[in-house]
Amino acid sequence: MIAAYGMRLVSEEHHGKAIAVIMAGTTLGISVGMPIMTTIGNDYGWRTEFIGLGVFIILIALVSFFALPSTPGEKLTKSSSPFALLKIPEVLIILLLTLLGVVAHYGVYVYITSLVEEIQLAGGVESALLFFGIGSLISVLIAIKYTDKYLRLLTIAMFGLIIISMVIFLLSGGTTGMGHFAFFLWGVSFGPLVTLLQAAVSRQVETAKDVATSVQSSVFNLSIMIASSAGGLLLGIYAPSSLIYLAIALSVPGIIISFFAKKALT
Repeated sequence: MIAAYGMRLVSEEHHGKAIAVIMAGTTLGISVGMPIMTTIGNDYGWRTEFIGLGVFIILIALVSFFALPSTPGEKLTKSSSPFALLKIPEVLIILLLTLLGVVAHYGVYVYITSLVEEIQLAGGVESALLFFGIGSLISVLIAIKYTDKYLRLLTIAMFGLIIISMVIFLLSGGTTGMGHFAFFLWGVSFGPLVTLLQAAVSRQVETAKDVATSVQSSVFNLSIMIASSAGGLLLGIYAPSSLIYLAIALSVPGIIISFFAKKALT
């Protein structure tokens, strides 16, 4: 809903940039906000952390109420229903890419502590999240500037970089500096994940953009649940490196589909 609202505030040629700016909040919240809140929770307790979040959310709500303009919503019709959108082949391709990309990333990210311990990264999980967050921030800035023009190329690069980073983890993750570099590359791949797929699905419909982005977000959230479950099952049976193989196995078809999905990613 937020992405669709943001698109109403700008001209059509800037839709991709609007989505990139808005969805940057999700990426930064995960890659930067998580280590900050973890530190607060560890130092001052979870109650302080939750109170701080509650106050911050109230402030955001107040600013939104007074500063953001009101825009009309879209009426739900037979042609704009979620079931009608699922009949569009390009939308299905984007939803498949969402599933592959999210499970690949979050299947490892949810259990990042296990990965850090497996490769014995210097500096521990704090160091991993720092390099991951720097990479995410850089890629978000790139997505803001280039999503409108190079959506397909950026999607291919996203899947390509996660494959490269996971291979580095496997081959030399324990080598001084290489593990940190792999986390940085992984962050670069992770940063535009939400932005690219939301922009892609919004381009496939002239109307019902609210519904289209909501359907994609639902698949995104479902994919996080699948990633958590699949990662947990693998960790219960195999070593943490199995999560890396899962990410690679899902990213390879992702990059192939992205390469040939010219209509869906234009």
